Amino acid sequence: MLLTAALAGPAHADDHDTRPAGYRTATAAGPVHGFETKGDYVHFSHTVSHTINAHGWWKKYDGPATHAKITIWLQVKSGSGWKTLDKGVKTVPSGGGSNKRAVANWKCTNLIAKNHFRTVVDADIVGYPDGASKLTTKTQTLYCGL
Repeated sequence: MLLTAALAGPAHADDHDTRPAGYRTATAAGPVHGFETKGDYVHFSHTVSHTINAHGWWKKYDGPATHAKITIWLQVKSGSGWKTLDKGVKTVPSGGGSNKRAVANWKCTNLIAKNHFRTVVDADIVGYPDGASKLTTKTQTLYCGL
């Protein structure tokens, strides 16, 4: 059985070694493998002016897996639904940090219009089947025009 969990964090990619209370399970052949899908909240870039971004990564707890394909969608609230502005994909080892995460970003047209943003993050463990669970981060309201 493969154990997965999703955890959203604050607007940085610090990795906190705390397991959430509940794991989501998915069936798979072989021994138990535990990991978390992680992501930070949409925030203004510290390096690129007038740009918002967010990051997705994974944290391995046990099992033989070494890499995961991380997909992150940066979305804006549009009417009654969500519209994807950018998608990032990267295969990375466990951990987070600048070289161990996928990024999605959006260049703001102005800093006057207020919009609601979130990300959806999917971690697909390379070589192992896992469930369809994805992490959806908490909505952030930012002054970033589209």
